[in-house]
Amino acid sequence: MKEKFNLFREQYRKNPAWCWLVFMLLVFPVLPEYLSPFVLFAGFIIFKKYWSNIKNKALLGDVGKFMFMYTIYMVASGIWSKTHIFSSLVGMLWMGCFLMYVFLANIVNSNEKLKKAITFINISSGIIGLIAVIEMISFAISLRTGDIEHRFPNPFYYNINGKFFDALPFEVVHKRYASRASSTFDNPLILATFLVITSPFCAFGSTFFVHSRNRKLSRVCWFFSLAGIIATTSRGAYIAAALGIIIFLFSLTRNRELFRKALPFVVLLSVAVPVGLVVRYKNSSTDFLSSNTNRFDVWHSCYNIFMDDVKTVFIGLGSGTENIHTLLRDTYLIDRTHAHNLFLELLLEGGLFGLAIFAYIFIIAVKMLYELSKHPKKIYTQYTVLYISSLIGFLAMSLFEHTLQSPKELMTFFMLFGFMEATHRIAFDEAQKTPDSVEEVLEDEYRDNIDTEKETEKEIANA
Repeated sequence: MKEKFNLFREQYRKNPAWCWLVFMLLVFPVLPEYLSPFVLFAGFIIFKKYWSNIKNKALLGDVGKFMFMYTIYMVASGIWSKTHIFSSLVGMLWMGCFLMYVFLANIVNSNEKLKKAITFINISSGIIGLIAVIEMISFAISLRTGDIEHRFPNPFYYNINGKFFDALPFEVVHKRYASRASSTFDNPLILATFLVITSPFCAFGSTFFVHSRNRKLSRVCWFFSLAGIIATTSRGAYIAAALGIIIFLFSLTRNRELFRKALPFVVLLSVAVPVGLVVRYKNSSTDFLSSNTNRFDVWHSCYNIFMDDVKTVFIGLGSGTENIHTLLRDTYLIDRTHAHNLFLELLLEGGLFGLAIFAYIFIIAVKMLYELSKHPKKIYTQYTVLYISSLIGFLAMSLFEHTLQSPKELMTFFMLFGFMEATHRIAFDEAQKTPDSVEEVLEDEYRDNIDTEKETEKEIANA
């Protein structure tokens, strides 16, 4: 134990920002929504201090520049919003969570750090999924025994959240979701968004990590991550997770061994999803049958809100859900807090101008992934598949839900783009060096040479 502590202390002395980053990746999904951003802010202060000491500059890629531009636009939208303070605060929240992208894109500067960072987010995803599974097991037991009082907390921080939300100057929707897992998130859909984005990371680790121990750990995390998605009984999440797995499996079709190892997880999803839908229908048939109709009503009403005013068409109502919630409730008698579609939500909040900025972020990201896929080293093609799987899953989920409404959702979103930026910089040797990364680069080159020699030997043997 003493040796491990001394090793950690030595690593922290070399690069405190890196140590804080992996700690943050592990804990931010586990903490309540209102505490996670403060872990990020504290880590960013350490990062800036360390970065200044080694005379590096925090660089923004093209994606980061437009992300930052969008956050500024959101803060500025408080000027014309009917809820000036709320809209500005939402914009500032986006700006604060954007630090996740800056942190990751700069600190993760070697393949070794990239794999370790993925490992920590895998562990976090597995823990979150495990809590969701325990919630559903506890719910099933309570139905059999009739002991409702001793159910495992769902959401996990429900009682603490209630005291915190009641102290806020504005209303926050706060409900129990006994029959649908929420884990450490405020509702099942936010949990599903996190797991849809992170489960491909677990899949990547379970197939492409070099060390057997890391592959096995990632495999366990992937199992619980998918089980957590199933426990949300969210139909949108099921579709998103299925698309992500299909893309991932398609990339493995030439490698039968890896394809065979990943196949059991497809079987898990294909068998458990119908069961999850049946359970949800059985527990809440009215909600299950009416949710689609409600969404269509919300989307149609949001379209009418958008077309009612020329100003809304071009610059939107202002950031945040409060303006939309008020109009839906007072004008259309629909008590929904948002548009239940990310793209429609962004269109209403920021107008065509805001949506254009947001869309261009994805265009730049696609260009970056295309360049990554053409890299001569095969590992970067594998990273490309990982990020495409996460992005497609996120976009599919976004068709049915406002997937960027909470701090942890925003942090997860910016984390994904931070990983993409960091990988692109490492691949094309654009990452800024740190004292501890020089040794890691040499180790990466040594491993690449060994892998090349093994592939050459295989080709000679096959010939």
